[in-house]
Amino acid sequence: MRRLTPVAVFLSLFAAAISSASAAELLYSDFSLPVLDQRQWCSCQIDDKNTPVTFSANPAEKKDYVAGITVNESSLGGKKCEPACEVPQETVTTQYNFVADVSRPEFLGTNFFAKAKPIWAPTAGQPDRYCNDAAWSRVKAANQENECIQREELRLQKPFFRRSDVPLVYSFRFRMPKEVLNDKDSIRWITAQWKQEPINGKYGREFAGWSPSPFLAQRYDDGILHVTVQDDMCRCLIASALAKGSDLAWKNGTPQYCQSIRPEDSDGKGCTPDLNVEYGRDPILSTPAGKWVEMRYRVQAGRDGKAFIEIHQDGRFIARVTGKIGYEPDPSSPPMTKFKIGQYRDYIPSSDTLELDWIRIKTARN
Repeated sequence: MRRLTPVAVFLSLFAAAISSASAAELLYSDFSLPVLDQRQWCSCQIDDKNTPVTFSANPAEKKDYVAGITVNESSLGGKKCEPACEVPQETVTTQYNFVADVSRPEFLGTNFFAKAKPIWAPTAGQPDRYCNDAAWSRVKAANQENECIQREELRLQKPFFRRSDVPLVYSFRFRMPKEVLNDKDSIRWITAQWKQEPINGKYGREFAGWSPSPFLAQRYDDGILHVTVQDDMCRCLIASALAKGSDLAWKNGTPQYCQSIRPEDSDGKGCTPDLNVEYGRDPILSTPAGKWVEMRYRVQAGRDGKAFIEIHQDGRFIARVTGKIGYEPDPSSPPMTKFKIGQYRDYIPSSDTLELDWIRIKTARN
């Protein structure tokens, strides 16, 4: 057997240490206590008075809890980030004091299930049937985001923000209600989102009052779990659970189901992204309706050709997306990734709870 020299031994140990360090755990929440860890999470977009995060006993583990994030009638009008996130002093270090907290309401944009159609095609934006005059009066009275939406979301505290071009792995186990009130009008619904901030100022100059959508989003329109990825203003459906009335085919190459989210294209316009997708053997997502599912996303945004997103569910490889992911950056400040989990949707007059068993965020090996 070949013997290693002392130098070779040192280098191998050094490489192992670097490899281990390159996959460090940044955050793990299993809700072992029935309180929200404010060192990790900011609840500025949770209505702590009417719909606080709840904790119920986990039947699978005695010393564990399940967190519940609920939207209901009191959530109408959205929720500003108030009071602002305050990071506990023991969590703050100088290296983290670089992220401006921008909290404008992002546009939900188009959806992909507006009509049951065997052959998919871009679809014009659909009005929310529940946003009538009475609903808008309540929106104005709430004096929050002034949109006919419901929002209850947790966001990471600033020390857990990272540059968007740094790969991270986000894993979590969650469950949605077994039934939803409306499963046919494609009312837009986000359950997890990854945003870039800041982005290039040209967007604000071109689209006055516009705020960027997430470059990666986990969605639940019509009670259908699906995932979208954006190349700039081109949003693509990358993976989905079975959708009623649609026969979606998942093929390697340029994503097929893409629609422009530019404001002037709200009547339904297709787009061709600078993206490539590779699918696993069985890329159809399982539904979280009344069932626990585990999602894992490996995320690195950017427009330099190095960006990628990998999607796994319950240990099964779903898809890998490469190419130009996200928006043009601000040349004076590198974009950071802001991760939020919870519920953000157009108004539905029902109470629905997203249950979260645990969540883990790790750095990823390059």
